[in-house]
Amino acid sequence: MTLVILIMIICLFYYKDKGVPIFLYHQVNDKSNVTPQLFEEHLKILKEKNIKTLTISELEEKKEKGNYALITLDDGYYDNYKYVYPLLKKYNVKATIFLNTLYIGETRNGETEIFGNGEANYRAMEKYLSTGDGTSEQYMTWEEIREMKESGLVEFQAHSHKHTAVFSKDRLEGVFSGDEKDVTDLYLYGKIKKNYPKISKRGEYATEGIIIKKEFFEKFREFYEDRLEKGCSNMQKIGQQFIDENKKQYFHYETEDEFFKRVEEDFLKNKELIEKNLNQKVTYFCWPWGHRNKKTIGILEKYGVKGFVTTKKGTNSLNVNLKMIRRIELRKFTPEKFKLNLFIGRNYFLGKIYGWLS
Repeated sequence: MTLVILIMIICLFYYKDKGVPIFLYHQVNDKSNVTPQLFEEHLKILKEKNIKTLTISELEEKKEKGNYALITLDDGYYDNYKYVYPLLKKYNVKATIFLNTLYIGETRNGETEIFGNGEANYRAMEKYLSTGDGTSEQYMTWEEIREMKESGLVEFQAHSHKHTAVFSKDRLEGVFSGDEKDVTDLYLYGKIKKNYPKISKRGEYATEGIIIKKEFFEKFREFYEDRLEKGCSNMQKIGQQFIDENKKQYFHYETEDEFFKRVEEDFLKNKELIEKNLNQKVTYFCWPWGHRNKKTIGILEKYGVKGFVTTKKGTNSLNVNLKMIRRIELRKFTPEKFKLNLFIGRNYFLGKIYGWLS
């Protein structure tokens, strides 16, 4: 027991300042769980502790021991420009933003009221499905993004074009109440009705998908409500039986080639728009929803991606594992929790334990 404690103490000292924590944010506004005031407190902590912030590309270049951390933001919301960017300039802190390009327009017209990300994305997808144009003022514009890039403080990399999902298994997980407003459900089902089937789904880059004809959802609803009226019990089992009996007619299971083609088309659009508008190469990819797939890594590597950013918690070594770049996101990102995670993440030994436990 004494030997184990001694080894742990040695590891704690040996791996001190050999970990590189990467912090993950999405929206930063008064309606999100991270307000501009709270985000500023995080930046103050970094400055007080003399932490040097890096962009994702700079991380690969750092091999010597030091005080490093990264700030990353996913999706590309407008508040990243309105609130985050001024604070980055104020404290001279660097950040990396991973962009969903479907929603990005060229310029902004006047002031924009900021919505929560659920409503922001739902409205954008409604617009896209009805008009083919998903651009939203809830996202930054290319004009704003170029300004941020030219400051030298912000790097932009890929996060998929649409950031949607696919049906992943022909398994019934329940039924909808009809009040749900999830952006991926809107994309997959169209407008949700009460007693539509909830079918398993994952991020679009994570797996071969199941393409379900839209008329199936209405057929399921009618069947399900008919059985409810007849007082049938064990509706979960009955609903699954209905799926199993009808999937041959209404479900198409993607082949591996179809999966690869779908992923390539979405990523190449994401890559094309970033490279054209920012005059740079896309070399890092952030998994939508954090859902990873080894086959997808092989696809994207063909197109120049060398680093893959996850939502897996823990820290990173100075010799970063490019296929598994870990990040830290907390639901309640208080200054105290930020300090604690900064302390843990900067010690590679503690950061690895945190990753295993998470």
